[in-house]
Amino acid sequence: MTWVFWLSAAALAYSIAGYGLLVMALARLAPPRPPVPPAQPLRFSFLIAAHNEAAHIGAKIRDTLAQDAGPHAVEVIVVSDGSTDGTAALARRVADPRVQVFELPGHQGKAAAINLGLQHCRGEVVVFSDANSLLRPGSLLAMAQHFGDPQVGGVCGRITVPAKRSGANGQAEGLYWRYDQAIKAAESRLGGTVSAQGSIYALRRGLTRPLIPGCADDFLMSVNAVAAGHRLVFEPRATTAEPVSEKLGREMGRRTRSTERGWRALMVHRALMNPLRTGWYGWQLFSHKLVRRLNPLFLIALLLSNLALVGHGWFYALTAAAQLLFYGLGLAAIALPAVRRFKPAGLAAFFIFTHAAMLRGILRYYRGYKSVTWRPVRE
Repeated sequence: MTWVFWLSAAALAYSIAGYGLLVMALARLAPPRPPVPPAQPLRFSFLIAAHNEAAHIGAKIRDTLAQDAGPHAVEVIVVSDGSTDGTAALARRVADPRVQVFELPGHQGKAAAINLGLQHCRGEVVVFSDANSLLRPGSLLAMAQHFGDPQVGGVCGRITVPAKRSGANGQAEGLYWRYDQAIKAAESRLGGTVSAQGSIYALRRGLTRPLIPGCADDFLMSVNAVAAGHRLVFEPRATTAEPVSEKLGREMGRRTRSTERGWRALMVHRALMNPLRTGWYGWQLFSHKLVRRLNPLFLIALLLSNLALVGHGWFYALTAAAQLLFYGLGLAAIALPAVRRFKPAGLAAFFIFTHAAMLRGILRYYRGYKSVTWRPVRE
């Protein structure tokens, strides 16, 4: 059991902190990679897949059209995926020739909506953005500054959690995104970040491919660009706000589906994890995506092996007590919202249900489940 304990501890240390600290340290030694602006104006096609987003779609379209495009042209493609709340009708009320609205019959899923929208995008660059997230002014121009480099296939932006929505879940989620995006920035400086996140990213139109239903669209679409020989860069000035539900049950379902879909997309591109084929990127993909998703298994192995070793000295007794205290605090915060206001308890609760959802998602994948449709996050 001793080797199980130490192997699990080492894997967790590498996944949670070691990989991130290593790439950040290496990035400090790497020369800066200034963006290369395009020599000629480009057309940007904003593609918004929406399901029952009547509360947000009008503001989303107006926010997109208000982006400073500089010399570049902008069009907005909205695809309503079987919405029953008038999303398409509200989108059409935005009277602007740059806006096109299409509807899918029935709720077919985000992949089907994006695939339909891509057929109508005329821009050299497609910008993917969620219907319930607004962009910070200047985000479009910040992304555009990278497309003069022919090796850049796509640009991913930065996610923030709105302060007014930062309850216990929001605070923990915000901390997670700040750390993850520090890793993305370091990866980008070293050559390229691993993948994009769906709230805001842009890809060259020629690198987009039809999506496979049941896969994480942002991961699959952005990694397709890497598979084609291009790199992804991180642009922190392109910023969007990500809504977070304070209802743990709803967040559990969302994260479970996200992990299942993400794991399926990772399996589609599993060959890219071979460093003999993809070099540095293969190691990044393996460390950032695969090892991190195996953390629930490492956590279970660490706890069980630690309990079995309690009688083997004070160190194992102390670490077992610390683990039980941590999980007890987190479970209490999950069961009692009042306890969640205590920040350490809230972070422990976030850690537990995040990894529980991750484990559920991977198990769903191997049991043959396929999440094709989605529901937007509601406050």
